Amino acid sequence: MPLPAVGAAEPRFLPPGRSRAVDVPERGDGRRWASVGTVVLVEAVVVSVVAAGLPMVRPVWSGVVLFALWTVSLLATLSAPKAYGYREPTAEERRRLEQPWRDVQRRAGGGAHRLVVVDADALNACTPFGRTVAVTSHAARSLPPDRLAAVLAHELGHSLGWWAGPAFLREQVTAPSRVASWVWRALWDPVASMWRRAVAWHMPIGFVLVFLMAVVAAAVTVVVALPVGAAHAARLSGRLLTGRSEARTDAAVVRMGLGADLLAAVEQRLDDSGRAMPLPLVRRAEGLRRKLLG
Repeated sequence: MPLPAVGAAEPRFLPPGRSRAVDVPERGDGRRWASVGTVVLVEAVVVSVVAAGLPMVRPVWSGVVLFALWTVSLLATLSAPKAYGYREPTAEERRRLEQPWRDVQRRAGGGAHRLVVVDADALNACTPFGRTVAVTSHAARSLPPDRLAAVLAHELGHSLGWWAGPAFLREQVTAPSRVASWVWRALWDPVASMWRRAVAWHMPIGFVLVFLMAVVAAAVTVVVALPVGAAHAARLSGRLLTGRSEARTDAAVVRMGLGADLLAAVEQRLDDSGRAMPLPLVRRAEGLRRKLLG
């Protein structure tokens, strides 16, 4: 994607972590909403047809359950920050992100986006819905400015124009597993914390509390085991959508002139992985090399 012409209007810049005071429609919003709307409409038709036919072979309420599950996944993708776990950048992260983020928004030439951080030891983050772009804390604190800009351009590419629809579908498929992970932490983190306190207290009452909390957490875990298993199965199926989506977005980064920096960031991540190199990252690096040579 070429840089804006000299003398052209500078696109509005939104500093990392800052949300706009007034939500004004920007260029490309129509394509974004049309793409996501098409995905939701197709899903609604398919779910409605299946839900209407389920009572013929299953209990009457099975169709209602299917529609309710689809509605929950839709709402989780649209408006559940806990499912994504994103937060505002710290002062140090804001300092590191500001100039690369300004450069990326200038190159993209579109409307301003809000930048948030996800605490994760990975190169790429999830794709929040709308004009919000997420970057991992690992990328924000470890990458030099040029490679950080390339990663930010990749994350921004998922939310631009027609690419928003496939990105939305991928996150909708994987959102239940994020929610399941959050539920797991909410159940067992207090147990682990209470265990540490009990060890420090050296008193029987502490271990009794740990036992009671663990019983409650185990009971809830058994109840939610089936939905959690289904959520992780959906996450695995979402990997089928990830490869093509990542390749298309990487191609957009190459057109923006940041392909070499993105390849360097991916290779840096592979070097940090040691012998256990993630196969998707290896394939992604090979794809970037082909795009740069072609």
